[in-house]
Amino acid sequence: MDDDPVLRSLADDLTRDDPRLAALLSGAGAGRHRTWSAHRLLVAVPIGVLLLTVGLLLPPTVAIGVTAMALAVASPLAVCWLLSWERPD
Repeated sequence: MDDDPVLRSLADDLTRDDPRLAALLSGAGAGRHRTWSAHRLLVAVPIGVLLLTVGLLLPPTVAIGVTAMALAVASPLAVCWLLSWERPD
């Protein structure tokens, strides 16, 4: 631990104001990372089955066009979602 009273005071202020950031900077929260839960899987599987069924019922050109539009719209959202994840360092 630092013997500098100014640094110790700043660390105490940071711990009081933002404990998550203080834990991250001290290395205390290094083992935590996000994983897929069963709830997300139970939501994703029926949605995937529904989309596959609708895709098979539509004419191929419509299905490909809708898929291309959905990927074009979803790609920036997917990047933002991936950037919001905490690194497991």
